[in-house]
Amino acid sequence: MRIVPSTSLLVMLLAGCIGETPEAIARAQTAAARDTAPLEIRFLDVGQGDAILIRSGDKVALVDAGSSDNVVQKLRVAGVDHIDLAVASHNHSDHIGGMDAVLDSLPVRTYLDNGYPATTRIQTRVLQRVEAKNITYLQPTARTIGLGSATLRVLPPARLPGDAEEQNNRSVGLIVEQGTFRALLTGDSETQAINGWLEANMIPDVDVLKAAHHGSRNGVTRAWLARTRPEVVIISLGGDNSYGHPHVAALRLYCAGGRRVFRTDWHGDVVVSVEPSGRYQVRATRTTPPRATPRSPRRASGRARTAAGTPPGCGVRP
Repeated sequence: MRIVPSTSLLVMLLAGCIGETPEAIARAQTAAARDTAPLEIRFLDVGQGDAILIRSGDKVALVDAGSSDNVVQKLRVAGVDHIDLAVASHNHSDHIGGMDAVLDSLPVRTYLDNGYPATTRIQTRVLQRVEAKNITYLQPTARTIGLGSATLRVLPPARLPGDAEEQNNRSVGLIVEQGTFRALLTGDSETQAINGWLEANMIPDVDVLKAAHHGSRNGVTRAWLARTRPEVVIISLGGDNSYGHPHVAALRLYCAGGRRVFRTDWHGDVVVSVEPSGRYQVRATRTTPPRATPRSPRRASGRARTAAGTPPGCGVRP
């Protein structure tokens, strides 16, 4: 007969011995909870922008902050009262437009960006707050950051020739890992950046891929998908945006091979829940699709398109 120790006895064993002090037992309990905490990655519906909330136990990371201060309310509704790590994938306003409000509203321990100044007013405001509030600034070097039971691997911006002020291709990337699970977040990286990471052999296969650059055609290639091999693709964008995102050419690539494609304009917040082993599930918080805005007819291709500008059958409708 197999005897399974009680949770309290396991905690005592983790503490070292039955005679340990209450403080040591409390530390062991905290460590045990941290090591078995589920991971949640929540792709927030912030319109045409990115904001990704990552939580494991009591540890919280925020990757990008959308284009407006409204992100603060979304974080409060989600129960966030502090942030251990704030990341700006790059310094465009649709990714850091709400970051100054986040820094003003919540205690933030550390801040990491791509290391390439955009010399814009919003970036100036953000960096002024990082300094004024004594928030630890991290350079975007290759490093591993623990977040509860999860691990964040930093992908430094790809080394590229040309103008260092070009922000999209200077995005810093993150690989989020727990157990056998991996998710890849690459900001607004375009073809130059993703090719640079591929050539440097920095990209593993992943379970969940955030579509780069809001589903733009310049953020995906066949080689990129052949290397990452995602089961799920999540696109963060605003409905009926002026850029035409997501581009039909990109959606055809993402939807090939039976991948599940979620879009924040259709599905609202998209939540990935990961068990300690790496088993995961994805759910949408919107169950009724928004009404499509009629668009003017498009010329040339003659291919059928839905009102949202996507090939029929592509993506996952709520």
